[in-house]
Amino acid sequence: MTGTFWIVSYIALWIAVVVLSVSVVALLRQIGLLHLRVAPMGVNFAGEGPPLDEPAPHIGRSWREDGLTLVAFTSATCELCADLHPGLVRLASAERDLDLVTLDGHRDASAFASFSVRSTPYVVAIDADGVVRSRGVANTLDQVEEMLDEVRAGVIDVRDTEVMS
Repeated sequence: MTGTFWIVSYIALWIAVVVLSVSVVALLRQIGLLHLRVAPMGVNFAGEGPPLDEPAPHIGRSWREDGLTLVAFTSATCELCADLHPGLVRLASAERDLDLVTLDGHRDASAFASFSVRSTPYVVAIDADGVVRSRGVANTLDQVEEMLDEVRAGVIDVRDTEVMS
């Protein structure tokens, strides 16, 4: 009797191991699918920033007259900002029609207030007429590049439209 009990328990344990392994693989697959759905999202509109299609607030700087000005709001304590900044500098030097203005939350607090920005890294694309064309929280250089491509193509993102009440 005891020999049969050990064989049955041994088989039951292996069945449990197989079931748990399949469950872990299924969960990992779902996590991967979730990551793929969320990852390619462009610049996130966080309900802050200047209104679209209206003149950008004046902060004592002029905007590029023959292209776009990308205003990047950063903070010295923001690790994402530190990671993103070198890529923004490279992007601005590679693109002939793009100027980069970087504003720090501690040194340029009045600009943060003028643009109604509360979180970093936050970017605003301003056209040659000084009009805000896009804005939002950007955690990666890919998100910034996608935003600039959409601005140049004239694409209006529904996430950027103001909610009418």
